[in-house]
Parts: sequence; structure tokens; C-alpha cells
Amino acid sequence: MADAIQILKDFVEGTVSDQEFQQQLYANPDLEKLLSDPSMNWQGTYLKDTTVFLYLAEQDYTNAEGRLNAQGTAKLFLSKMGIDATVSTRIADEYDAVLDTRPKYVDAEADFIEKHILPKDKTLSKSDQKKYIKQRYSQLFKYQTKPPGWIQNPVWPIKNDQPLYFLGQIEIKKGDLFHDGGWVYLFIDNETGTVETVRQLY
Repeated sequence: MADAIQILKDFVEGTVSDQEFQQQLYANPDLEKLLSDPSMNWQGTYLKDTTVFLYLAEQDYTNAEGRLNAQGTAKLFLSKMGIDATVSTRIADEYDAVLDTRPKYVDAEADFIEKHILPKDKTLSKSDQKKYIKQRYSQLFKYQTKPPGWIQNPVWPIKNDQPLYFLGQIEIKKGDLFHDGGWVYLFIDNETGTVETVRQLY
């Protein structure tokens, strides 16, 4: 069990990679047994209806959000066992860089961000990472004159891993045709020329 605890500690402290930790989850029976311990009480937490093992196994380690969830849960498990671990800030820094630099008119899926927005070069400084991320957003999410002014959550359409080009928006007036006012947002697929609309009502 000492080895299984060390694996958890190494993951929390950032001395093993996310991929190595994920492989250990599936390949190490001692780790599975430790994290599935039925005697640990998780009532009142997000783990009350599952086991730590299942929760960690369900996380998506290919994106910053999944890695952050996994690291936090591993830290919580160690704390419950009375084991100290110094949390590496690398995963949180990546996640914060995404949140800090994301334009308010975009809310792309975590997988898309990981694949197309985040820098592949993990040695970049925080400021260079943020600069790179901002640049990628402006390269990918293009618009004719100004970005969409969403009245609800952003829903910028993405087809085949390519965000559509934003043409503009038209106001919907409340009246006989519509019970509520709102906006229609026009996007065009540069590959096919197809125009897509997104409608949001107040």
C-alpha cells in the first residue's frame, strides 16, 4: 500500500506525469484497492455516491479541467488519510491561463481548447503562455466587424474542429411573431459557404 500512496503523492506534487498516473490507475491493483476502500466516509462531499477510484478513472486527463479535478481529489484522499502533500501549481496554472485569456464571447469545449488553443511547448513562461493562448483565440474565432454580443451563454458553432466565421447579429423584436425579444447570430462555414444561425431570447 505504501507504493500506492506514493503514486498519489507524486501525482499531487507533480513528480509523475498525468499520463503515468492514469496508467497506474488502470494497471496497479494496490492503487485501485486503496482508492476503493469502503470504510472511508465521503458523506457530504461530491464523492458520496462513488469511490475515489471510480471518480479518478472517469476524469479526462487530456484536458486541464479533468487533470485539476483529479489532482484535487487525490489531495483530498491523502488529507483524509492524514498524509501531507505539497500541491504542484502546474495544473492549476494551465487551467487559470485558459480562464484568464478566454474571450467572453467564446466558451469552447475543454477538448477543443486542449487540442487547438493551449501551447504544446510546456516550457513557456506564464506570460508567454497567455500571449500564445490569446493569439490562438483570435486566429480561430474570427468575425466580420465585432464579436457576438451573447445574451445567454456563448454558443459559437464549431464544425470539424473549425470555428465558423461570425457575420453579425440581428435583433428580434417582441411582437406577433415572437413572444420574447432577443437576437439571431449569423455564422458562415468557410469550407461549404453554409450559413448557420443561433437564436437567443431574453
